[in-house]
Amino acid sequence: MRKVSKKLIFALFFASFILILISACKDKSNEFRFVFMTDIHVQPERRAAEGFRTAIEAVNRLDPAFVITGGDLVMDALQTPADRVDSLYTLYQDLASAFKMPVYNTMGNHEVFGLYEASGISPENPGYGKQMFRNRLGGGKTYYSFNYKNWHFIILDGIGFTAERRYYGHVDSLQLNWLKNDIAAVDPARPVVLSTHIPLFSIYGQMKNGPTFALGEGGVVTNSLEVMHVLAGHNLKLVLQGHLHVLEEMRYVNTTFITGGAVSGAWWKGARDGTPEGFLVIDVKQNDFSWEYKTYGWKAENID
Repeated sequence: MRKVSKKLIFALFFASFILILISACKDKSNEFRFVFMTDIHVQPERRAAEGFRTAIEAVNRLDPAFVITGGDLVMDALQTPADRVDSLYTLYQDLASAFKMPVYNTMGNHEVFGLYEASGISPENPGYGKQMFRNRLGGGKTYYSFNYKNWHFIILDGIGFTAERRYYGHVDSLQLNWLKNDIAAVDPARPVVLSTHIPLFSIYGQMKNGPTFALGEGGVVTNSLEVMHVLAGHNLKLVLQGHLHVLEEMRYVNTTFITGGAVSGAWWKGARDGTPEGFLVIDVKQNDFSWEYKTYGWKAENID
């Protein structure tokens, strides 16, 4: 039998090594990390700016690909005068500029400018309602989508207005039509993540008040089944929610729903029903994910 030369053995070994390396690179080509931070409620009081700054530093150390904020970024635009609201938006923008990665903002009810009559803001004001968010934080939009690697991300606007100038959880018909068109262009097998401030579904009320308790119209998206109907037949892996300031995880069929606690905890007064100040870290690997709720080393003062 002819002897195999050392050069040939080395060449075969080297080729095998390269193939293994290429395979390993392919396996990691769809691995990434992102962060979901909701209910920040930034304000000059209660050391909130210091707390948010500390949270941003913690996120930067984790080095995610991007951050999704879950709404209620400021405290509060619903019923406060225009100069205060302007300063709150500016404060949020100044602090958020410290993120070292892209930030995708979700609209919360507390970003709605002048909705309550107590604000003294007229509906004729050019920033009234959602327009200030569009102009300052939303890139001209309150709902949109983007792709990252082979995942599709949808940022939803679940804030509706009543005739009495109050908010409630609702996705309007224009947005539902947009959602139909957006998801129609997505491969049904492609993993989808949806962010909404007001939850699509929650068990928080039942856990607090008993199994027959019903959340009010301001606590959940009232037409969430319409949203789910639009997304039926697609690979909706994860729904990220805010508003309630508690951490909860639900799974129905192939979709996981996570209400992501709050960066502000109980509005910068400490933990909210056992959920401390924190944010979600989501690690994606291929077509699946894992998550962790992380605190960031900030403690509230004793505030009555």
